[in-house]
Amino acid sequence: MHDPHHRPRKAVRPGRRQRQAVYAGTGLLLLSGLLWLLAHYALPLPEDAARHPLETWAMRVHGAATLFGMAVLGGLWGPHVLRAWAGARHRLSGVSLLGLWLGLALSGYGLYYVADEGFRSAVSALHVVAGGGLPLAFAIHLLAAASSRRKAA
Repeated sequence: MHDPHHRPRKAVRPGRRQRQAVYAGTGLLLLSGLLWLLAHYALPLPEDAARHPLETWAMRVHGAATLFGMAVLGGLWGPHVLRAWAGARHRLSGVSLLGLWLGLALSGYGLYYVADEGFRSAVSALHVVAGGGLPLAFAIHLLAAASSRRKAA
């Protein structure tokens, strides 16, 4: 018999376009960050240049991707993050992922505005490590969700 008080559980998984936006934004941030690291540390400097020209372009793309990524994250907040939290789903992987995003946002802000070179060096190292850990945390979160969907099916 049908229970009139039973509501079907709303899906927590973001829609296809929202997932595509998350993948695109995350990929663009990762690639532009890696490109900057390559240009800064590995590529030879052109004659009479203080920095490699690719560094500037990588930072421009990284900054634009950051704005896009923050908008996408904001779009996930209500329909995905809060709803999943209320349903006690994948809290550990989700909080870890959000913590990395927050650390990246704050350290990126610090890199842009902090002038003290000693502090800036430490913030830069934190930003690189967190950025490197993000794909792993993202993969763990996706695998946990996929595992739950398979068990439920």
